[in-house]
Amino acid sequence: MRMLRHDVRDIPTAFGLAFDLQRVTQAGAALSWTLLVTMGVFTLLAWRIDGSWLSVGGVFGAWQLVVDQPWTPTKALVAVFVLGGWWTGFAYLCAPVQRSAAMDIARDERDRNPNIPFLSRQAAFVPAIAMIPPALCFLLLLLWSLLTYIPGATGGVLVGITLPLALVLVVFGASFMVVAIAAAPMMGPAATIEGRDYLEALSRAMSYVMQRPGRYFAYWAAKIGVVAASLLVGGLVLGVAWGMVCGAMWMVGQGDLAMAAMREATIQGTGRFEGNEAALTIGMVFWATVFLLVSWLMVVGLSSDVLIYLLMRYRVDGVTFDKITVAEEELKKFKTATETAEEAEEARKRFDDQQEKQQAGQKLEKPESEAQPTGAEPG
Repeated sequence: MRMLRHDVRDIPTAFGLAFDLQRVTQAGAALSWTLLVTMGVFTLLAWRIDGSWLSVGGVFGAWQLVVDQPWTPTKALVAVFVLGGWWTGFAYLCAPVQRSAAMDIARDERDRNPNIPFLSRQAAFVPAIAMIPPALCFLLLLLWSLLTYIPGATGGVLVGITLPLALVLVVFGASFMVVAIAAAPMMGPAATIEGRDYLEALSRAMSYVMQRPGRYFAYWAAKIGVVAASLLVGGLVLGVAWGMVCGAMWMVGQGDLAMAAMREATIQGTGRFEGNEAALTIGMVFWATVFLLVSWLMVVGLSSDVLIYLLMRYRVDGVTFDKITVAEEELKKFKTATETAEEAEEARKRFDDQQEKQQAGQKLEKPESEAQPTGAEPG
């Protein structure tokens, strides 16, 4: 059982929580979704300029297409929808990591299934729901903007009279958006820990930020420090490990192969397999280890978000870490491995008892049938 102090000194616990294969694998799925969306966007943009998204020129040209061209309303809407779609999938896949970390912190439970769909849906869609009030305010502001098309003094007077009312809506929408963006990292933990409804996950996260903003950002500074230290340690370990690999290849006279593998791991690589099999394979394994490192760092960050939420809940509501208040009736359909094994054992015992009863009944019927006369009746 971990010794938790219920203060900022608990945030480094996220470093230890990241050493869990199931959490790292789930974070890798979220990272794969991010790479898939990024590759899809760059593929479409590279196709527009007749380039290849696998080449440096194609990727650079696609990026220049985004940066150099002026922003239009259509371009802004497409960007919003792409970012919204990416975030929904990313948050959905990250929710089991936070649920698993919360159960580990609160109860030292690791065998319970952390992938609970209705909690993942809450974690994915609560930030999108938080953007609804600002979006409505923006739509009303668009309607006000149409008044600027009225020519002459009439248009100027109407714009001047209605602008203060529009500013009230804009200030409300902007304030709501700023608080929602600041509280977004706590919405996922609120959904996976509380699990009642979307509104509670939204209101808890935002109310904690508004009630204790200084403490919240102090916790965030501690989180950044933990993630930076984890990045330093992980990068150092990875660098030393690959240095040992290259040193071993150099010691056996394969220094040129090591240099070729290093080139294949950078943008200077050819990407061709023929005649370059070993170097290309080593380069691919290198990027696989980088992928693993990033997934591990994601678990550190997500676990830190869980700890920040638990600390804020403790400071505001006085609820200790061991209170995971997801309604148990909602979790009855999600059995642990132990519960599943117990149910299987009980079912086996019931089946064996039923078989024994059937065999006992057959034995009782057999002597009765043997006692009956089998000869012909006398005439």
